[in-house]
Amino acid sequence: MRILLIDLENKDFSYIEDEALRPLYFGGIGLNTYLLFKYTDTKIDPMDRENNIFISSGALAGTIIPSASRSEMTCLSPTGYLGTTNSGGSLGLGIRLCNIDALWIKGRAKHPLYLKIDEKGVLFRDATNIWGKDVFETVDTLKKKEGKDAEVISIGMAGEKGVRYASVQNGYYHSFGRTGTGAVMGSKFLKAVCFKGNGEITVKDKKGFLEISRAIRERIMSSDSLGYTRRYGSMVVSDVYNQMGILPGYNFTKGSIEKWEETRGRRFFEKNFKERDFACVSCPIGCLHWSRVKEGDYAGLETHGLEVTYVLEFGAKLGISDISKILICVELCNRLGMDVISTASVIAYLIELFEKDMVKESDIGFKPMFSDFESISRLIFLIGNKEGIGRILSEGIGSMKKYFTGSEDFACEIKGLEIPVRDPRGRFDTWILGYIINTRGGDHLKIRTPVDALLDFKIDYEYEPLFISEKEMTLLDIPQKVKDKIFDNPPTKIHIPHMAKYGEELLVLFNAFGFCIRPPVLRTIGPSMLSKAFNAMYGYDLNEDVLLEHAERIVNMQHIFNLKRGLTAKAYTFPERFYKEYIEYRGGKRPPLDRMKVKKALIEYFKLRGWDSKAKPKKETLHRLGIDKII
Repeated sequence: MRILLIDLENKDFSYIEDEALRPLYFGGIGLNTYLLFKYTDTKIDPMDRENNIFISSGALAGTIIPSASRSEMTCLSPTGYLGTTNSGGSLGLGIRLCNIDALWIKGRAKHPLYLKIDEKGVLFRDATNIWGKDVFETVDTLKKKEGKDAEVISIGMAGEKGVRYASVQNGYYHSFGRTGTGAVMGSKFLKAVCFKGNGEITVKDKKGFLEISRAIRERIMSSDSLGYTRRYGSMVVSDVYNQMGILPGYNFTKGSIEKWEETRGRRFFEKNFKERDFACVSCPIGCLHWSRVKEGDYAGLETHGLEVTYVLEFGAKLGISDISKILICVELCNRLGMDVISTASVIAYLIELFEKDMVKESDIGFKPMFSDFESISRLIFLIGNKEGIGRILSEGIGSMKKYFTGSEDFACEIKGLEIPVRDPRGRFDTWILGYIINTRGGDHLKIRTPVDALLDFKIDYEYEPLFISEKEMTLLDIPQKVKDKIFDNPPTKIHIPHMAKYGEELLVLFNAFGFCIRPPVLRTIGPSMLSKAFNAMYGYDLNEDVLLEHAERIVNMQHIFNLKRGLTAKAYTFPERFYKEYIEYRGGKRPPLDRMKVKKALIEYFKLRGWDSKAKPKKETLHRLGIDKII
């Protein structure tokens, strides 16, 4: 593998060549995990100059393999734990055309810089003139200077000022959103990185690579989920979440919202805003949307979206009913460079603090209210610029709750990361268990099940029912011995802890290889197909079992990194709201989570991982995975 090591302080660069890493860590999150684990001091502050940033393309990104376009950015997060985030578009290709697999950015510049990278190396450019500009202005300026075809990642004012959940924007609309990588980049005085290479991507077995590419495409295109994913993208779940009562409404106090489908539903969006579909590089699905506001105060606005995360966060968690105003809120976050989920979450938390008289209007300067676009958009601006009350909100809920005694129950974060999109009381399943076991904190994108179905069911905590069709079952690319552990026989239900372990390792492989996780991909592609594509490209002979073992090692390395940062088993829990309060939804009320049953599922997951009840990996686990030789 070829890693470009960049020293910001000395304006110097060099290359590390180590092919032995490729069959063990692949690329993307796999390679980043190894580099973080081995080279980042766990005793430093996240904003310390010694914190490293690692950016890796997926192992198959930039090739003809369908949906392989994604890259990973990793560092010690401002949350205090593992910081890692994934983004698509064409950046993966841009990195590979610079004849590198990854960047390792170290040190701190003496003044604002941006980097121009190509196949020949790195140019260190002065960024004083764009420091203080928003993301869109920055991208416009750098594309004008370096070329329209340059791939640009950059931070906005939020990253410059150290907002703890600042994002790194990939172009205008794609984001390395979660875990505050933008704040770390800003602490290094690094405004942007431009990729403009003309290198080549080589393939060892061209015939075999073409064959597996065709096979992957056929499987993706044959999925029952293709049609609705292409038509609605992630918005396909918007109406269903409301019907099931699992919206994060008004800071997780309301699972369904009246007139949701008529104002924020998928068909309403399609009819009134959607202009056309588009896709990331090499993706045959085309689930992304380009939208236009046709009437009202923001008529003429054209933008990317609507993604369901946007509507669930600003439309449900904050109660904004007008899609045009939701799009404006997202646009503000993109320009300032802030994670949408964390931004909406801290504002929802503040509004509830205000409603409970724990914060005064005089502390804020105005009344923050759910459903009120004016106060919400004003708060976004204040956060991104760290002005007024925005200074406190910029620290994130994990830090904010320390200032407000008695607010812990409704401070909706896990391991310092604000939780998104779905209320756990509405449907406890693999995905929801993933909220508390996720190595980057309360999040929904690093642990998934390839058999998720959008149907309601009675909560069991140990099992969830299996709803997918027989055809979809035949397309599942899961090793048989893993299937035997996850499903009963004949398959009618899913063992949640077993699926959580497998789903976590599957997502490591997807993120390491650069794959999208939309349903048509997740339901049809797995370790067997990935190993064939990887072997054809790089000339190895790895099977599905080896891939899963390597993924298991990567998960454990991330976990051990967090343990070294002070993580304990006590952090593996939901906020108290979910254990104490009923949730209203259109079907009535749902009870709180059963604390003991959640803990039982968690302990079973620990056991499957080879950890003790305190979440510490056992010696035999470290030895089996070879981690004892790395520590």
